[in-house]
Parts: sequence; structure tokens; C-alpha cells
Amino acid sequence: MKTRLLTLPLVAPLVALLPWLVDCGGQACTEVDCNSILSIDYGAVIDEPYALTLDLGAETVDVVCLADGPNPEPLPDWLECDAAGFTITGAKADTTTAIGVTAITLADEQAIVPNVLVQTTVMEILEPNGPNCDPKCVVRNGAVSR
Repeated sequence: MKTRLLTLPLVAPLVALLPWLVDCGGQACTEVDCNSILSIDYGAVIDEPYALTLDLGAETVDVVCLADGPNPEPLPDWLECDAAGFTITGAKADTTTAIGVTAITLADEQAIVPNVLVQTTVMEILEPNGPNCDPKCVVRNGAVSR
């Protein structure tokens, strides 16, 4: 009886895949990326330019939302804001479970959202490459209590 050995060209690709298969629970992982998202609802509409201050714990950020001047200061890449609230994407949204929020109108300096601590709730965990494969991204929501 003759025994056939697998030749090197056939074995090398299988050996190269072994760590990948082991790391993902025995299944092949795709490489789809995702971003964590944190959305805060003001519970009110601010229909004019306003100053927004976010206290992220280790960092405080001051921006102007709904700016109407000819050359408004750009927002950070990870932040979007509108009349109803704001959204943070990426690493800052991964682990933020509470955020300090202040929103003050520029025209009359009215505090629409006084300095409040908003708790966030995990709404969904995204695993685009499967349950045992990275990355894992989080969708969090929060609302200003009135």
C-alpha cells in the first residue's frame, strides 16, 4: 500500500490559514470594518447657532453647531451636530457611558441644555465579521432628561 504525502505547495496555504481560523473560533473571519456610534437627543429643538460643550471625562470639547457665518470653524471629524442633538463616531463612542452636555444659544446666551450628565445605553453591538471576530462596535443612545 502506497502512502501519499501532501506536497509543500498544498500544505503551505493551509498552515498559513491556521492562526486565522483558530483566532475566530474555527471560522474564517472577513475584514469588514465598523465604527461605534453615540447619539444624544436634546429633547428640544435648537433652531439657531449654539455653543456646544461636551465633557468626555478626560477631554472637554467646545464647538459651534449650526454656524451661519461665512467661514465657520469646522467640527472635529468624529462629531456631527444638528438642531435635535449630536452624534459621535469612532473611538470616543466605544466606551463613553456618560457625557456632560451644555448647549447655549449664541444670540441670547440661553441655556437650552444646561450642564447635564447624560447616561448612554447600549442599543446594539455590531460584529460585522461574526461573533468571534474583530472588530466589535457599539451603538449607544442617550437623551437629555427634562
